[in-house]
Amino acid sequence: MSSALTRVAYAYDRLRAYPPEVAGRIATAMANALQVKGEEPLLLELGVGTGRIALPLIARGYPYLALDNNPAMLEVFRQKAAGVMRKVRLLEADARDIPLPGESVHGVIVVHLWHLLPDWPRALAEALRVLKPGGVLLEGWDRVEAEVEWRLQERWRALVEAEGFRVERGLHQRRLAEVEEALKRLGLKPKVRQVVAWREMRTPREALEALGERLYSFTQAVPEAVHQRVMPRLWAWAEGELGDLDRPFPVEKSFYLRASRLG
Repeated sequence: MSSALTRVAYAYDRLRAYPPEVAGRIATAMANALQVKGEEPLLLELGVGTGRIALPLIARGYPYLALDNNPAMLEVFRQKAAGVMRKVRLLEADARDIPLPGESVHGVIVVHLWHLLPDWPRALAEALRVLKPGGVLLEGWDRVEAEVEWRLQERWRALVEAEGFRVERGLHQRRLAEVEEALKRLGLKPKVRQVVAWREMRTPREALEALGERLYSFTQAVPEAVHQRVMPRLWAWAEGELGDLDRPFPVEKSFYLRASRLG
């Protein structure tokens, strides 16, 4: 496993984590959506990452299948879940080819994954294949409002496009809409609700680090050489425009949950 992959996994875990009270609210909403009677619910999360969704559910006693194709993410997850691994099984696999039999889990959790998969219909079909009758697909996503962070991201985009590479933004929301339409065509009835809204404080330095480590999906198609050329220019621009890079700014966040039940 490369040191670069491990570094990015730790950066993701630190910079994209939910506050404990937020993580708890999300876990409660997902647990309430299961509505399983007569047996212990088994959960599968596709793209589990370092466990920001999984760990609060595991702490509540749910058996958990944690799937990701990134071994570094799974290793960080393994370390964090070391004390509660009795009911956890790690699956290093692709969400488009889930190594489980059909109708084997009560809930499939997907948070911030569809837009990373060009052939997402295959992953959606797999998610529905492994769900038991009456099982539920639980999709989650964040909405974020932060003027300073947006300015930094847009400046990064402008610098990259000045190098001749187009950056696509907004794919995440478009993909959520596409998945919703696909679910409706299958006769399902997706229901969306806002689970929690909160405010965090972040510094420009942390926002720059997240961009530098390419933690956002819109950064990942850009050639590494181009990314490495523009980041020093972005840091210099930020220092000139923002001054103190350690002065916190507010980030308004909310988490949404979409539940689609089979049968």
